Amino acid sequence: MGFRFKWVFLALLAFVAGQPDRCGGELPRIRIGLLQGRESVSFSGPAGVTIQSLRGDRVVAWAPPEERWTLAPGEAGVRLVDADRAQEWSIAGGALLLPPEGGVVTLHGVTGHWDGITDRRYRGVLEVRGDMGGALAAINALDIETYLRGVVPSEMPAKYPLEALKAQAVAARGQALSKAGRHRSDGFDLCATEHCQVYGGATREDPNSDRAVAQTWGEVLEYQGRLADTLYSSNCGGHTVDNEDYWPTQSPVPYLRGAPDFDGDAVDLSFPLAPEELRQYLKYAPAVYCNQPEYAKASKFRWWSVVPREQLKKSLAESVGDFGELLDVRATDRADSGIVREITIIGTDALHKIRGGGALRRALGGINSASFAIEPIREGDDPPVAFAIWGAGWGHQVGMCQVGAAGVADRGWDYRSILSKYYPGCGTVRRY
Repeated sequence: MGFRFKWVFLALLAFVAGQPDRCGGELPRIRIGLLQGRESVSFSGPAGVTIQSLRGDRVVAWAPPEERWTLAPGEAGVRLVDADRAQEWSIAGGALLLPPEGGVVTLHGVTGHWDGITDRRYRGVLEVRGDMGGALAAINALDIETYLRGVVPSEMPAKYPLEALKAQAVAARGQALSKAGRHRSDGFDLCATEHCQVYGGATREDPNSDRAVAQTWGEVLEYQGRLADTLYSSNCGGHTVDNEDYWPTQSPVPYLRGAPDFDGDAVDLSFPLAPEELRQYLKYAPAVYCNQPEYAKASKFRWWSVVPREQLKKSLAESVGDFGELLDVRATDRADSGIVREITIIGTDALHKIRGGGALRRALGGINSASFAIEPIREGDDPPVAFAIWGAGWGHQVGMCQVGAAGVADRGWDYRSILSKYYPGCGTVRRY
């Protein structure tokens, strides 16, 4: 009896010590494209790096701690050169770079989203192989939860409240699972830029965001039993946006509906706004959830610029072609949320229309959002000398407003309440 009791006690102890919210299922692995078209790839490791053949069937060499070694294209795959350039190896197909268990490999000269060209550390395995152009590509293969440790603080500052970071972790996990494979033709699942999600590797990890990932382990949002497309952007400016208003080729998604980002008892605004109300809303700073200077620059909430006519003409012509002299630019279709769905360019030789938030933002010189107003600045009856553009928010404004999530987290909302606000009708489930 004593022997049986001992094993029952140990089993119970293991159960209690483990993470109680985790459920069964294989932990997904993911491949992230870090570098492409490189003439060489330099790497090192604080605890050394093991270099294997791409198939993993033999160890080629071991790079001692902090020694910077280099991979370059070779006739049969890649060529490995040690730090002193005293030894050289030819590796068929490509190479695997493996840190010690729990360690990292440093890639030198990586272009980061926020910090330019820098050295960046990565967990998991790094693959270096030739790409289609005969240069080198570097791919990070790792499990999705480790990947998220490098995504969450890259997409949302780790100083944000924990509940907001947990909401970000769930949203980012859903994005990783739903978008995986969009770069299959490039040889990996996702890129490391905002096209997929910004991934900063182990360099970006932070204890606060690590906690958010761990406490939502495997959790995603589903809508009617299917994985939800948990889009998010930096700052909605006070009102989120229907997905088809920003991307006109999309069908409406039931849980990506535009909604006010404020307490109706605290802010006296009723959308759609009348023209003068809208003008004032876009220009000034109401007390909405995403008006949070402690979490984001004021210029991400309300912004403005005066653009000389010739400068704006050049930017517009790059999108639509020649239209003669620029006479005016007007917002000719606006959604109830305040976002502009269409602009009309009036020139002396032609009239052009541009639809879609991304397209018109690019055409207007890369403005911060599609929630804006534009007015010509004239001297008498002559053509405009410049255009004043002012607006609200930063990004596409669809789905979760990240600064707004921080604002409601400060008001005591937990992450599930935050997710329910920005993705109505969706529920949280654990995938693994």
